[in-house]
Amino acid sequence: MMSDIALLPVDARPVTRLLPAQLMNVAGRSVRIPDKEVLGFLKDPGDVSAIHEWLRQQVDQVKGFVLSIDMLIYGGLVPSRVSPIDLTEAKKRLNLLKELKEENPDCLIYAYSTTMRLSNSYVNEEEKDYWSEYGKELWKLSFHSHRLEQTGESDSQRVIEEVTRVIPAHIIKDYTETRKRNFQLNQYLLDEVEKEVIDLLIFPQDDTSEFGFNISEQQQLSQKADEKKLFDQVLIYPGADEVASVMATRMVFELAHEPLPSFYPIYSGEKGSLINAMYEDRPIVESVKGQIHALGGSFEDEGKDADIVLAVNVPGKKQGDLALQLDLKGVHTADRNLGEWLHRMERYINKGKEIAVADVAYANGADPALIPRLLNKMNWKELLSYAGWNTAGNTIGTVVAQSALVYLAKKENKNFQKKNEEVLALRLLEDYLYQAVIRKIVRETAPEGEKSVDLEKRVSGVFLERAQEWLITNNMDQFQISDVYLPWKRTFEIGFLVHQRKDD
Repeated sequence: MMSDIALLPVDARPVTRLLPAQLMNVAGRSVRIPDKEVLGFLKDPGDVSAIHEWLRQQVDQVKGFVLSIDMLIYGGLVPSRVSPIDLTEAKKRLNLLKELKEENPDCLIYAYSTTMRLSNSYVNEEEKDYWSEYGKELWKLSFHSHRLEQTGESDSQRVIEEVTRVIPAHIIKDYTETRKRNFQLNQYLLDEVEKEVIDLLIFPQDDTSEFGFNISEQQQLSQKADEKKLFDQVLIYPGADEVASVMATRMVFELAHEPLPSFYPIYSGEKGSLINAMYEDRPIVESVKGQIHALGGSFEDEGKDADIVLAVNVPGKKQGDLALQLDLKGVHTADRNLGEWLHRMERYINKGKEIAVADVAYANGADPALIPRLLNKMNWKELLSYAGWNTAGNTIGTVVAQSALVYLAKKENKNFQKKNEEVLALRLLEDYLYQAVIRKIVRETAPEGEKSVDLEKRVSGVFLERAQEWLITNNMDQFQISDVYLPWKRTFEIGFLVHQRKDD
C-alpha cells in the first residue's frame, strides 16, 4: 500500500490519529503516523523532541506532510491552551518546517493551527485549572469585549465591568497572555506561507460563537492573509478534529494529479440548513461550503451534474447536544421532513448517483430518529460515507473526505468495498449506538469519578454487549469489535476497532 504522507495529529484520540489512516486505506493509501505514546494525554503534552525527530526521519520517505502545529509546538491541542512556553521558544520549534522544506524542497507541507477556543463552562478538564472557578466569567469577558468593539452595545460594557470585578487580575493577565502568544504564532505562520514553506494553512475554529476573542483573532488573521494575497493558501472555518482527514484527502488528490469531486447538497429541512450549529459561528449551509472548499472540491447547481450528492440531516428548529442532553426537543420537529429527504436519497441512488450522509441534527451524536429509518429504507453499504459525531464541522469534514476517497478508489478501480464498510460500521456504532444511545445509559450507572480502570471495564462491557446485539439485529454480524477503551478515561468518547470476519 502506498505511503506518501506523514501525518502529525493534534492528539492521540482515535478520531484524530486513527480515523485519517482508516480513511486513506479506503482509497488504497496509507499514512505514516507517530506512536500513540509520544502524543501525550489530555493536558500532558506529547514528547515534542521525539516528535521532531520522527518528522526528520520521514522527510526523505514521503511526498508530503500534514501537520498539527498545536502538536508540533505545544505537544497537542489541549496543551496549546495551558503550555507555559513563550513565543521565542514556540518560533524556535517552528523552524523545523524550514528544515523539512530545505531537506526536501518538492515535499508538500499542509499545516493547521487551531484558534484557541473559549469554553462556556466551569469544566477545567481541557483548560487551565482556574477554569473551574472563573470559566463562565472568562467566556463573558471574551464575548462582551468583542461584542462591545463590534456593536458598541452599552450592556456589554456593564457585563465587562461586572466580570472584571469577579475575576482576579492575575488570572485575566495569565489568560490573555496565553491567547496573545498563540495568536502571535498564528500570525507568524502566515509569513511561512508567504515564504512558501507552508503550502496550505488552515486555522480551524474550535468551539466558537458569534463574538469572542477568538472571532476577533480570526478576523485579524483573515485580514492579514488578504493583505498578503494568500487567498487560496489560507482557510479559516469551524472545525478541529476532522482537519487532518480533510487535508490528507486533499493531498492524496494533489499527489495523484486527480481533480477533486463536485458535490450537490440536499437538506432534510430548509430552515435547519440556515440554523447556526452549536459551537459554530455560522449557518450549517455555510459550514458545508467551508468544508468542501477546504477539501478543494466544488459545488454543482443540480444533482445530476454532481459527482456526489451530500445529504445533510439538519435540526428542525435548533440543534441539540446529546452529550449534555441540551435542547433535545427542538430537533425532530415539523420544520424538517426525514421521510421526504430519505425518499430523495433513494431516488438519487436508483438513478446511479453516489450518496454521502452528514448527520448534524445534534452535536455529539447521531440523530436517533434518523438511523432506524435510514437502515430500513436503504442498503447502508451503498453509502459512500456517514458520520454524526461531535460538532457539525467534525461530521461534515469526515463525510466529504471519506466520500471523496471512495470516489477516487472507484475511479482507480481499487478494491475499496470492505474497508469502506468497516469505516461505515465504525461510525454507525460510535456515533449512533454509543454516543446517541449507550453513553447516556453508562453515565447513569458509571460515574465519571469512578477509578479509570473500573470505569473503562464497565463501559466497555456495556458497549460490547449492546453492540453485538445491534449488529445482529441489523444484519451486520459480519463485523467483529476489538480493542475497546476510553481514550481520555472518560465517557464522552470511546475507542475501538471494527473488522470484517475472515470468513465473510
